[in-house]
Amino acid sequence: MTVKEKTNFTPENKAKVLIIGSGGIGMVASHTLEHKGLSEVTIVVRSAYEKASAEGYHIQSATFGEHKNWKPTRIVKDVPQSLTDENGNEVKYDYVFVSLKNTPDGPMTCEDIIEPVIKSNPDTCIILVQNGIDIEKPMIERFPGTTILSGVSLIGTTTIGTHVNQKSPDNLTLGAFKNDTLKDGEHLCSSKIENFVDLYSIEGKNTVNIDHDVALTRWKKLVYNAAVNTVTALVNLDCSRAVMANVKEPLYRPIMDEIYEIAKSEGYILPPELKEVMMSITDGLFYTPSMLVDVRLGRLIEVEVIVGNPVKIAQKNGVNAPHLTMMYHLLKMIQFRQKEKLGLVKVDETICVKNDTEEYGKGF
Repeated sequence: MTVKEKTNFTPENKAKVLIIGSGGIGMVASHTLEHKGLSEVTIVVRSAYEKASAEGYHIQSATFGEHKNWKPTRIVKDVPQSLTDENGNEVKYDYVFVSLKNTPDGPMTCEDIIEPVIKSNPDTCIILVQNGIDIEKPMIERFPGTTILSGVSLIGTTTIGTHVNQKSPDNLTLGAFKNDTLKDGEHLCSSKIENFVDLYSIEGKNTVNIDHDVALTRWKKLVYNAAVNTVTALVNLDCSRAVMANVKEPLYRPIMDEIYEIAKSEGYILPPELKEVMMSITDGLFYTPSMLVDVRLGRLIEVEVIVGNPVKIAQKNGVNAPHLTMMYHLLKMIQFRQKEKLGLVKVDETICVKNDTEEYGKGF
């Protein structure tokens, strides 16, 4: 195939897609690709592997209805297992769809996790359907010459265990990250995007758009994520309860205002009406955003890519962002708590034994 040609996948010649990340977005993508009938999906499932392999998933979807005991073509427990089929034959993937949480401050980075499959599939296409800003930079550095696409998903969906709850329609935007390591990159990326749109788009069921300005789109989604996703996680309230507690004007708006200014400092002008849309997008849904789900389940949160990276950009460009900076440091404290619960950090409480407990409080 030349870089300008498309591959015509058919029910007899299906695309092979590896999905890494079995949360809400990954599960909806897995179900959608299999439903369309042009893909064989292998999905990496870690914590729920045994139950998912035995019983499948219970999907409640605003788009596809209810499905019990549903499974994709194959479920594997880790990336190395995905490299060969049940007979030990090497598997070549057309796409590696990455929708796992992006926690570069965790024990393994996303680049570490996907490296085995990229090494064995150098001609594959990586689709990063993840939150945050500047997430492509470490990927391009680790895998030069590999096609890397941006996927921005606007969907209300969560997966807890093997229960998938999709509350709103799937809206996926695909585009190409700027990547100077690709030869004839524009044409190559265009063909990869068009192929995936064919695999994923189902009329009346979802919306798939081609994105010609990936960075702008990511800044737009960050307006929501940096405010709604973070604040609800910090106070442990779902979206509707947070609104009932008067969150919008005191917290959402000033954080969103700062994201607008940081984006502007990078040359991206966000539409003024977007702010009002993002403040009200989950009204009445009693929706639990992804970061709050992670907090409640004791998992690491995406603090660095959602808040840390824009704070660093603000500092670099001299943009005043006090609300976002405060959120960053508060969320880092939550991250510390999560890490301690997971055994990733150890706290030696004996270091305070030398303090005289009778003296405690006399300074107040």
